[in-house]
Amino acid sequence: MTGGRGVMLILGGLAATLLVIAIVSGWQGANRLRGQGEGMGEVEEAARLFVEAYGTFDFREPAAYSERLLSLSTGDVHAAIAASQVDPSALGQQQTMTTDTVSIQVTAYSDTEATVSATSEQTRRAVESATGQLREQRLRQHVTCRLVRVDGRWLVAEFRLRSEEPIQNTGR
Repeated sequence: MTGGRGVMLILGGLAATLLVIAIVSGWQGANRLRGQGEGMGEVEEAARLFVEAYGTFDFREPAAYSERLLSLSTGDVHAAIAASQVDPSALGQQQTMTTDTVSIQVTAYSDTEATVSATSEQTRRAVESATGQLREQRLRQHVTCRLVRVDGRWLVAEFRLRSEEPIQNTGR
C-alpha cells in the first residue's frame, strides 16, 4: 500500500505543477495581448492621422498640407511628399477637401511593422472655372497603409488608395 500512495503522491504533485504552469502561461498570454492592444491602438491612431491629413487640403494653406504629411511618413512616401508640388489648378479653383475616418482595422501587427485597412469619407469643394459655381463631391475611400516604428513613433511607409466611390454629388 505504501508504494501505491507514493505513486499517487507523485502524480498529484505533477498535476499540481502542470496546473500552476497553465495558470502562469495564461496570465502571461493575457498580458501579452493587452500589451499588443495598446500598441495596436497607437498604430490605429497613426494611420487615422495620416489618412485624414492626406485627404484634407485647403487652398488658403497649401504648405500646411505637405508639412502635416511629412511629419507622419517615412521612406518612399516621405520622399514622394517632399518632392511633390501643390497642383496650381487646386489653388485657382479654391479647392478644399476634408476627410473623416469611418473605420480602421489593423490587419497585421508586430513590434516594428503593421498593416492597416481604413475607410474614410471625403468632401471635395472647388469653384468650377468655366461657370464660377461651387461644386461639391462626397466620396467613400478604402485605403491600406503599411506603418513602421521609427524612434518609437508609428509612421506610414506605404499608402495605397484601393478604391473610391461617390456618396453624393451636388452642384450648388
